[in-house]
Parts: sequence; C-alpha cells; structure tokens
Amino acid sequence: MMRLGFLILSCAVVLLACHDNESGVNPNYKEPTIWGFLVRAQDYDSTDVEVIDCDGLRMVPTVLLNGRRVEAYSYTPNEYQYGDDSVLGSCQKYELNVKHYWGTGFCHVVMPGDFRVTRPTGNYLLRKDSTLVATWSASQGAEWYWLSIYVDYAYYDTTGDTMDEYEFQFELDTLVCSTSIAMLPDRLFPPVVGEVLNGDGSVRVWSGFGPPLEPGDLGNVRGNAVGFVNAWNEPPERDFYIGSPTLTRRLPDNREMLERLKARLRAARSR
Repeated sequence: MMRLGFLILSCAVVLLACHDNESGVNPNYKEPTIWGFLVRAQDYDSTDVEVIDCDGLRMVPTVLLNGRRVEAYSYTPNEYQYGDDSVLGSCQKYELNVKHYWGTGFCHVVMPGDFRVTRPTGNYLLRKDSTLVATWSASQGAEWYWLSIYVDYAYYDTTGDTMDEYEFQFELDTLVCSTSIAMLPDRLFPPVVGEVLNGDGSVRVWSGFGPPLEPGDLGNVRGNAVGFVNAWNEPPERDFYIGSPTLTRRLPDNREMLERLKARLRAARSR
C-alpha cells in the first residue's frame, strides 16, 4: 500500500513537471541579460555582445546578427562576450538573436546614417575669452547623440606668489538631441587660470539608435532575455588647439574614447 502511494505521488510529480514544461513555467527560470554595441566608426567597425547570467550559464549561447554567427572571444561561467570587426552599413537594419538554455532573446536596431562634425574647423585656436561652439550635421535615423568634449592645456596659476606652470583637464560626456552645443569661457577656463600657454582639445559625436543613456530607460531586448542593444555611428573627430599649438598631441585615441563610453554605459545600467 505504501509502495502504491509512493508510485502515485511520483506520477503526479512527473505530470506536474510536464505540465510546467508545456506551459513554459519553470520555478527555476531566469532570463539572461544581453548588452550589445554595434559601432560604425571612421577607421573600424565593431560588434560587441555580452550575455550574462549571474547564476551561471547552463550552455554556451549562440549569437546571430542578421543570420551571421558572431563568435565568442572571452568567457567566464557567468558571462560570454562575442564580437568581430565585420563592416556595418549605415541606415541598415540589424536583427540580433541570442539562443540560450531557456530560449531566445532578440531585438532589432538600425545603424544611423553617416554625418560629420562641422565645427570647430580644422586648426581652430581656442583662446581664453572664446566660446567653444560645436556643431554637426544630422544623422538619418538617429534617436540621440552622445557628445564628448576633451580639453587639456598648460597655464600659469594666478593665485600664488610665483608663476608656476600647471595643467588643466576638462571632460564633458553628455546625451543631447540637438546638433549643436556652446561652452562658455568660464566653463573651460576657471578663475585660477591666468595665462594659457598651450594645449589641445577634441570634439567627438556618436549618433545613436536604441535606448538612450538615461535613468529609467526600458531595454529593447525581447523574448527570453532582457537587456539593451545600441547602434552607434561615429564620424572623424574635430581636434583644436588651446592658447597656442602644441608640439605633441595628448588627446586620447578613438578606441580609448569608445571604451570609456561603453564603461559609462555599463555603469549606468548597473545602478
């Protein structure tokens, strides 16, 4: 009798498990997180996709971009990173599919159209009393622009008894929906700055498609996953001088600036 009761109970458990599988309900179900970056830049293109499950990935996910398989280049038990440098066309739609143990997560993005930074002009010299004006043409299909301004110059300090030389650095990273910005002199040249000796700066703009980098943004990954995928188009940056031309440029390169942007994006989404 006891054996019969155990058999009935076992059959009930199996039936419930089958019912859960048929209905898609699983008490241990957890969706992985997907972060994706599609970048079209002046001297390189890159696709970067991260698949994360803090409880551990039960299988190696498969990543497809417009049906083309993107290979993994780094992994841990909880995270796989995929990427390559295949050419990405402007104004083209891209379908991302990530197949994993629980199913498939998917989304689509459109690479914004090519554009260019129009100001400052080449060899522009920014003086202490000048307003820095940055402008760029519109990028077709862009939902927002990410602007990065970098300034680095040497100056004489006016607060001390001696004319000591110091270095001033300024960085601005911000999301905008317009195609221009103006930086007043007191933003770039604080009161402590006396005579500006020499330096350089740069203006970089990325046009973006996908959830912008704002608190409360909803992800655009659907299906059996959550996450954010963006497409960015980056034209050549515009460099300029400050005070007087420098002998050696000290500006960060494009890939370094791109990694900084990705790091800020990851940090914002982790909060």
